[in-house]
Amino acid sequence: MGKDKAKDKQRSSSKDKKKEKKEKKDKKDKKEKHIKKEKKQKNEMIKKKPKKNQWGKYGTISNTDMYLKREEFLMWLSDVKMLNVEANTPQEEKKYFEEYVECYNTATFPSQKFYNFKAWFEKEQLKEKIQQAELEMQTFDDEKEKQKEYQEQKELIKKQKLQREYQHLHEFQNIAQDMQKQKQIQDLVRHYNSIGNHEVALRYYKQLNPIHTIDAPQMQQQPPMEYDYEYDNF
Repeated sequence: MGKDKAKDKQRSSSKDKKKEKKEKKDKKDKKEKHIKKEKKQKNEMIKKKPKKNQWGKYGTISNTDMYLKREEFLMWLSDVKMLNVEANTPQEEKKYFEEYVECYNTATFPSQKFYNFKAWFEKEQLKEKIQQAELEMQTFDDEKEKQKEYQEQKELIKKQKLQREYQHLHEFQNIAQDMQKQKQIQDLVRHYNSIGNHEVALRYYKQLNPIHTIDAPQMQQQPPMEYDYEYDNF
C-alpha cells in the first residue's frame, strides 16, 4: 500500500514538472513572439518615417503648381495610386494633388520620374546609351579576342608548316650526302678493281647501297633527280 502511494506521488511529481516545463516554454515563446512583433512594428515605422534632411531635396512645390507638374502628377496617380486619371473629378484631383505635394516636398516618391519626368527620362536614356556602349565594347573585345585567337592559330599552323618543310629539306640534304658518299665508294671500288686488289674492292662494294651498285657509265646516263621543293619559303 505504501509503495503504491509512493508511485502515485512520483507520477504526480513528474506530471507537475512536465506541466511546469511546458508553461515556462510557452511563456518564453510568447515573450519571443512579442519581441519579434515589436521589432517588426518598429522597423515598419522606420521605413514609413521620412528620412531626416529630405525636405526639399528635389525642390518644393505648392498646391497652386498642379498644372506645372501636371504630367508627373497624372503619372503618379496612375502608377502609384492605380487610378484612372480620366475618371477623377476636379475635387478629387485637388485632394490627390495635396498628397502629391506632400510627397514631393518630403522626397518620398518611389521613383525620381515623379519629380521631373523630363530630367529622369534624359538620365535613363543616357544610362541606356552607356549600357549599349559598354555592350558594344564588350562585343568588340570578344571579337578582338576571337581575332587574336585566330591569328595565333594561323601563326601556329604556319610555324608547323615551316617545321615540316625544314624537316623535308633536312631529309633531302641527308639523301644528297648519302649519294655523294656512295659515289666516293663506287670510285674506290673501280680504283681497286683496276689495280687488281679485288679483296679491298669487294669490301668497299659491300658498303654500297643496292640502289647504287650499278656501273658508273650507267649512273651517268641516269637523269638528275628533280625535287619539287621551293627554297624561297625559308
